[in-house]
Amino acid sequence: MNKKYYIVSSSSDPKLIGSDFPQAYSFIKEYNPNAPHALFDLYEYLYTKFPDYIPDLSGIRMSGRAKLTDIVSNGFGGQLEIVSPRTKEILETYNLCPHRFYEMNLYLRKVKYDYYMFHIQCDYSDLVDYKKSTFAKYNYSTKGASVSINSKEEFLTRRKIMGEKSILNSVTADTLFMTSEFWDMNLDYFYIGIVDGEDYISERLMKHLLDSKITGWDFIPATNLIVE
Repeated sequence: MNKKYYIVSSSSDPKLIGSDFPQAYSFIKEYNPNAPHALFDLYEYLYTKFPDYIPDLSGIRMSGRAKLTDIVSNGFGGQLEIVSPRTKEILETYNLCPHRFYEMNLYLRKVKYDYYMFHIQCDYSDLVDYKKSTFAKYNYSTKGASVSINSKEEFLTRRKIMGEKSILNSVTADTLFMTSEFWDMNLDYFYIGIVDGEDYISERLMKHLLDSKITGWDFIPATNLIVE
């Protein structure tokens, strides 16, 4: 039996999030994002390790044209999500990939809200069955010819060669088959890695979020991901 997963994406519905996307991308004037241990200092830790300090995230501001949701889209990149306390409470009851929650202050039209920065950090690309998976060449968002790839090393080599020809060129997975080791992990939220760049959520966690009327995320059936 194949486990069902969904791709997580930030909602862009203006009726829900307001007329600006992403909802948060700037700072209050008292906050310096370049200061030690502030937001931009955290970028050093996006993919390889978690910081050994508590980040200062006290001054992130939403657009004045945005509406407050439980998950707030942001322009800060990396594996960072802005989530409400009740979203954090739900997420913590499930089996998540390595992660941290950092306390933060979120401002909307001078009103301060206590939120969290949800930082995930994982790479399960070693648990992809490359021989069964399918890959294709891409130029920016345009799909090209299919590519046969038999290992992670071959994938990284092909990606590097294509990127040297043009920064718009790449190789991306069309269908990902995961090994039995991944099945055994029984994860509810994770990021596989460079092979496709998507965040995934289990059906059971997605249903809990929807039943709880958590706002700010859309869910797309991950027909590309095979975990059997």
